Amino acid sequence: MVKVVITAPRGAMDRLIIQEAYKNPQIEVTGVVGAPGRDYIGRDAGLVCGLGSEIGVPVCESIEQVIDGCDIVIDFSRVELSMQVLQSCLAHGKGLIVGTTGFSEEQTEQILAAGERIPLMKAANTSFVVNVMRRLLGIAAEKLGSRAKIEVIEMHSETKLDAPSGTAIELAEEMAEKAPDKELADIPYHSVRAGNTPSEHRVIFGCMGEKMEISHEAYDWRCYALGACDAALYMYEQIQKDGGIGRYTMEDVIGL
Repeated sequence: MVKVVITAPRGAMDRLIIQEAYKNPQIEVTGVVGAPGRDYIGRDAGLVCGLGSEIGVPVCESIEQVIDGCDIVIDFSRVELSMQVLQSCLAHGKGLIVGTTGFSEEQTEQILAAGERIPLMKAANTSFVVNVMRRLLGIAAEKLGSRAKIEVIEMHSETKLDAPSGTAIELAEEMAEKAPDKELADIPYHSVRAGNTPSEHRVIFGCMGEKMEISHEAYDWRCYALGACDAALYMYEQIQKDGGIGRYTMEDVIGL
């Protein structure tokens, strides 16, 4: 059984991760961390995250209070908290799954470098379907890149802070890597922030006389929470084998 600490129990993603992790018999939620000063600090995480019942884990305001009791930290919070979590995981030798987006280039380099010291996954999107879509886009870009203008349209809720989304950037990076005649700067983004749309990504390959679209729509954030739980289980298997130090991706989890 993998022991996990989860951050941001009121976050759109993390609250669902707590719920799904608690339901999974292979996962034990040993700690939950909230932002200092919030009114829910000290309350049971099951009630704070909206599960509707207590899980016997109070929300604390510092990861240092609970990190020694876990194997992996799952963090889909905000940039500032994520960087604190990263330093704590490095100091204590704990695995980290970070799904937060909006990092600077320097912060991203720090996170990826941590994979040389701890088990690490940096994933802008933990949906199985999105990661299969990413592979399909790579194939399409390889075969159509020289014939098509490629553009990415993405829509998220009005509360999402960063634009373009981390997922849109990762999809474009995959296509730029595979297309024979394109750099990342050749693939434009169109970002929409409106309502409570969980996530939508459309990629258009516009050719002369025809076009192709590959798209993904999430109508419930729970798909990402389930993927994050699967990622934790996969990384724990690697930790059990040989310590698990290294960088992992959702493609590793899925077996792509």
